[in-house]
Amino acid sequence: MTTGILGDPVKRRWWLTVAVCVAVGILLPFVWDHTGADLKVYRLGGSMVLDDPSSLYAARMRDISMPFTYPLFGAMVMVPVAVMPWPVAYGVSIAVSLLALAVIWRLCLRRLPLAGSWGPAGLIAVSAASLLIEPVRETLSYGQINLILCALILYDVLEVRRPRRGIWLGIAAGIKLTPLVFFGMLVVTRQWRALAHASAAFAVTVLAGFLIAPSAAWEYWTKLLSDTGRIGGLAYSGNQSWNGFLIRVTGDLEGGGLAWKVVVLLTVVAGLWLTRTLWLRGERLGATAIAGMISLLCSPVSWSHHWVWMVPLGVALLTGTRVGRRFPVHTAATWFGLLMLAPIWWVPRRGNRELDWNMIEQVAGNAYLWLALTAGILLAAGGRAKSVPSATTVREQVPR
Repeated sequence: MTTGILGDPVKRRWWLTVAVCVAVGILLPFVWDHTGADLKVYRLGGSMVLDDPSSLYAARMRDISMPFTYPLFGAMVMVPVAVMPWPVAYGVSIAVSLLALAVIWRLCLRRLPLAGSWGPAGLIAVSAASLLIEPVRETLSYGQINLILCALILYDVLEVRRPRRGIWLGIAAGIKLTPLVFFGMLVVTRQWRALAHASAAFAVTVLAGFLIAPSAAWEYWTKLLSDTGRIGGLAYSGNQSWNGFLIRVTGDLEGGGLAWKVVVLLTVVAGLWLTRTLWLRGERLGATAIAGMISLLCSPVSWSHHWVWMVPLGVALLTGTRVGRRFPVHTAATWFGLLMLAPIWWVPRRGNRELDWNMIEQVAGNAYLWLALTAGILLAAGGRAKSVPSATTVREQVPR
């Protein structure tokens, strides 16, 4: 007996996937500002490596005032997009980020119950739907590399049976320093071999910068590294770090004061404790996502598009918390729905209007920070310790 197109479960999943892709295709143009501004800055960095690497950090473009702010190795990685025509470079940036997004979801979905039932249709559907999530769509729009770095780190940290784990993490940290927090995660979970690989790879990236342009590399590591004035307006609502929050509350536009340093220290200590706890509990995805939250909360500037780590964190809530295990659909809908709605843009912004927010505007305007803290509390209270041998929870597994 034939069941028809909609009677076949496999075909139903594919029809649902098509419907999701169509819906996203209709909605995305209304929420995606096609600028590619950050990719243009990356291209500037790559061009300066080819033309005059010693002037890398002084170079500016006519239409964009932002300078290149990453380590010199980050500029070296951008050489390929610098030599491409702009439309090709922007297209390649989006294509590689979409691939990275699919990798992120595949690594995350494998941690869910009945992971095998998702299949290619499920992977495509959730990847397409997540294009509407504000950090994801902003990353794609600006031509940012956040999804690529997130995918590299998740792959390197979660695939524990790989004998050379840590190398991709070290390279990611050499491109953009915030992944260095994952070195702390390797320390508290006693993954010494991966830590050694990551440290060696990071050291090679630093050395490569000094070999290409010694003066520029020295300037970066001794002067520019702590210069937050090169990054943009710290009070802007798009800055969802502790620093941005404290600036908006206190009105101190300089930021980085004693209160911030104390909060950062407490966040690092509590975050690494929770990271170790989750790793030992067998919640590796949650542990890795919390490490990502540490980097976002403690960085002087964490623009909204940096918060792509909310994707794996949201999936971790479904397995690592009581509410997520009991109400998975409601939890996922609430978490990812808020990320799509992006309350941080509902409030007055620009021109330091953030300094005049009332209590309700502080809640909405710092939404990502509150979501991160809420997720941390729920994961800490998640319970249900898993029986996993210590060799697989703390130390790396290496094929013999």
